[in-house]
Amino acid sequence: MQRGRLLIILGIILGLATIGAVAFLLLSGGGGLPAIGGSTPEPPQVQQAQEEGGIPTTQVIVALQPIPRGSEFVAGSIGRRDWPANNVPPDVIADEAETIGKVARTEIVQGQVIVRSMLVDVGVEGEASLVVPPGRVAVAYPIDSQSSVSYAIQPGDSVDILITAYFVDVDEEFQTPLPNKTRFFFPVFDEETGAQVGLQLSETIDEGRFELGAGDVASVVVPSTTQIPRRVAQLTVQSAKVLRVGPWIELPGPPAPEDGSPPPPPPPPDVATLAVTPQDALVLYWIRENGINSEMALRAAGEDEADHLTEAVTLQYMLTRFNIAVPPKIEFIMIPSIFDLFEQADQLGTELQELEEVGN
Repeated sequence: MQRGRLLIILGIILGLATIGAVAFLLLSGGGGLPAIGGSTPEPPQVQQAQEEGGIPTTQVIVALQPIPRGSEFVAGSIGRRDWPANNVPPDVIADEAETIGKVARTEIVQGQVIVRSMLVDVGVEGEASLVVPPGRVAVAYPIDSQSSVSYAIQPGDSVDILITAYFVDVDEEFQTPLPNKTRFFFPVFDEETGAQVGLQLSETIDEGRFELGAGDVASVVVPSTTQIPRRVAQLTVQSAKVLRVGPWIELPGPPAPEDGSPPPPPPPPDVATLAVTPQDALVLYWIRENGINSEMALRAAGEDEADHLTEAVTLQYMLTRFNIAVPPKIEFIMIPSIFDLFEQADQLGTELQELEEVGN
């Protein structure tokens, strides 16, 4: 009797434990029990959708996190989601691979469906701000066939800027090129009384230098021409990135001839867009505003980050490095041919005749 009663109590305990385990699984969302036949029932939301008519869905690409304008689509920023088929925007992209090499044209919020109008290629026309590297600014640089390495520069290239500057001596107070002009005051006397009646200025003369000749005779040497500038060439801005050659907007081409012949080719570009640091942007602006000659030097591919240390090139540098001898002063010169001498004499005679006619 006691043994049978004990078995009944154990059976009741096992039954209560089984009911408790089933209730725990249902309340914790761990899934339901397998249905008869071993099949697993579909999730409640799927069953409800099917009971209401089964709204069809399709997979789209959405933003998993906010994507700022101009940012690249990196791993983890976008993903696939089911979307109601009747509410899919037009021109939606179907594969994450379509974002490779693209940047965001506009700000994209989290959960927004990605469409093709939100993407733009790197370096696309009209989207200059999207291709400027971080920490740099875009500046316009005037070019021609000489300064652009014969129009060899292309978007993506790196270039250095070479300049040639001219130096002249100036008066520190007037900030004008030397030599200064000099005028003298001298007294004016009355012819009858001999009394001084005033002062008068002399004619303007160039300031020269005093030299003592033989017998302590002083003379003044004045310059024959204006000051000859001293020239120097140097490398300035380095590794400027070429973003574009030519304008960013499409300009109208030359009109077609009225006779039906082919239109003339468009003119070569006269401007390039460079990406430089803000400080180098000021350097380029100063060079342009001061009328200093500048040219580009195209870097080899793969040497974008190389830092070159150069020495300024002057006349003395050229003489020293290349062992150029200064020619001595002699009493005669060489001319190309005797006919050139006759031609120069005829030209000189014509000029003298014209001067005489003007004087008469």
